[in-house]
Amino acid sequence: MKFALLGCDPDTLALALAVARSDEHELSWAHALGAQEPAVRAAAPGLLLAEHWEDLLGGNMADVVLVSRADDQELRTEQLRKLTQAGITMIVAHPVVDSMLAYYELDMIRQESRAAMWPYLPQRWHPAWERVGELIAGGAAGGIGTLEQVVVEHASADRGRSEVLYAFVRDMELVRPFCGALNKVSAMTASGVRTSPDQVNYGTLSVQMSSLSNVLVRWSVSTAGESGATRYSFLGARGKVVLDTNPASDWRLEFHEGGEASREEITCVDTATVALAALARCVRPAGSSKTEKQDAGLGPPLPNWLDACRTMELADAVEHSLQRGRTIELHYDTPSEHATFKGVMSGVGCLLLMVGLLVLVVATTAVNAGVPLADYWPYLLLGVLIVFLLLQCLRLVFPGDRPPPADSK
Repeated sequence: MKFALLGCDPDTLALALAVARSDEHELSWAHALGAQEPAVRAAAPGLLLAEHWEDLLGGNMADVVLVSRADDQELRTEQLRKLTQAGITMIVAHPVVDSMLAYYELDMIRQESRAAMWPYLPQRWHPAWERVGELIAGGAAGGIGTLEQVVVEHASADRGRSEVLYAFVRDMELVRPFCGALNKVSAMTASGVRTSPDQVNYGTLSVQMSSLSNVLVRWSVSTAGESGATRYSFLGARGKVVLDTNPASDWRLEFHEGGEASREEITCVDTATVALAALARCVRPAGSSKTEKQDAGLGPPLPNWLDACRTMELADAVEHSLQRGRTIELHYDTPSEHATFKGVMSGVGCLLLMVGLLVLVVATTAVNAGVPLADYWPYLLLGVLIVFLLLQCLRLVFPGDRPPPADSK
């Protein structure tokens, strides 16, 4: 299978090098590699370095495009939009941009074009998460009992807005499968409520969330510990599981139950190679006889692009909570063209009602004052209302709601 690389960050670089080392796949095309160009060229001598990224839109350069995070987020969003419209299969570094709206827009385009997209987070493929799942999967019957709380402590030397929210999104992407849909978000910092993001001290950010499964989730950032290290604590009715992660060393897992504790060292693995094997099972070139369903049950389930949208919505809710100083409630309604059209028409309908009342007062006054042609105002208002009613027929232009394709998850 042929892979293309659009941009280069640490996550996509590792995945691209895993492709280059593989006997089954080929890294054949790349654009805008920056300082990582020599390393990629050395790993893939036959690599074609393209001057224009638009070459990908033809769909014949590669079977899969690896998309990295970029400094120019507007350009990256536009590239993703056009690639999705063209139905290109993509594996996208997550979060690739900071905008929740961009994620949902891409999801709507993806549903229409039937493009296959997967958010990529390398830490998710570490074997430690499978072990954590085993320890808490028993629910009330086994393990630590019913999961009640999840506490995440992220150590970071870079505590600006972008760096902190980036870490928040990645951590939440890892723990959301355990706690379910998070529907309430309350955020706080030492600087209190501010109206501008520049006035918020994100270095002291603390977020408290609750899920529909009655699990309380707490996330905080601190300077304690090595930068990038994170502690995940899963607290149940009968015990707890604590996972200490570090990008530069082995991970440590502690299991506490009934006053007894056990510790495991989980060896650092090449998560890019593990992820590539799983993703390749689902990315099938045209004409392949295998399907994703045939590979069901092999490894952890693949992340869903809509799930990535939900996580970005959490980050957006954090900022709204900081600005308003209150808890933000989330309602997970899947966006669609039908829903957008109905929302717009509802807004226009309310506007027409208010304008109609104003016109009634002004026109009646004009008629009494003898203004020429003022007597025709009822016909004008009727014409506007008829046009508005005819606009409702535009909903027939939009295709009916369809379930997302199996290979887009």
